Amino acid sequence: MRKSSSSYALSRFIMNRGLARFIGDVFDLFADNALFFGIVGIVCFLFGPSLLVLLERKERLPRAVVWLSTFFLTPIIMIFLLFVANPQTYCNDPLPHEAFRLFYPLFLPLIPLYIHYARAEHLNHPFQFGLILVMLSLGVFSLTIGYEIFHLAYQSVQGHGVVYSGARAWECAYLNSASEISARGTVGTATLVFLAVQVLVLIAVRRMKHRQSEPQGTPSSDAGVEA
Repeated sequence: MRKSSSSYALSRFIMNRGLARFIGDVFDLFADNALFFGIVGIVCFLFGPSLLVLLERKERLPRAVVWLSTFFLTPIIMIFLLFVANPQTYCNDPLPHEAFRLFYPLFLPLIPLYIHYARAEHLNHPFQFGLILVMLSLGVFSLTIGYEIFHLAYQSVQGHGVVYSGARAWECAYLNSASEISARGTVGTATLVFLAVQVLVLIAVRRMKHRQSEPQGTPSSDAGVEA
């Protein structure tokens, strides 16, 4: 009994060690080819939603492509956008207005998928498309509206905006820690509200579309039922 439990623990240890090594190798692969994977991610973000819509309308969208986009490419793009929204630099300064407002056009590549999701009579992959919209919108929201909320909340608590130069001898911005924590808490709450509202709206839109596509009963049949 003791021997079997020891062998089981050893196998679990080897499996976990192998999994950790695999994850480490994947991260090393991304780190060694950051430029290549960055270009691939940008291309997928800019043209991926429109390509999904085009193939879906022509009924030539393979299921493997949908699952790959939903559970591999889209999460990686979302994580990348979140990393850009929370820069891991020496100072970890929040992005200034002139920086994060450049990212508002990133909402544009999502518009074709939003329109298709709302107007299509039938969707072959409603869950996957909805998940893609939620994840990509979360990343863009964090880069744009999230920063708007952060700066407004910080200014309302601190009394002035973030000071990026002139306040310290080094290059880091001056941030009051209490005001920053309060502002980031406000951003977190707004992000959760955004996610909840978006999910509810997407579900409501598809239910409404499904009800509209249901065949309506003829007057004669209705009269027969009433009789």
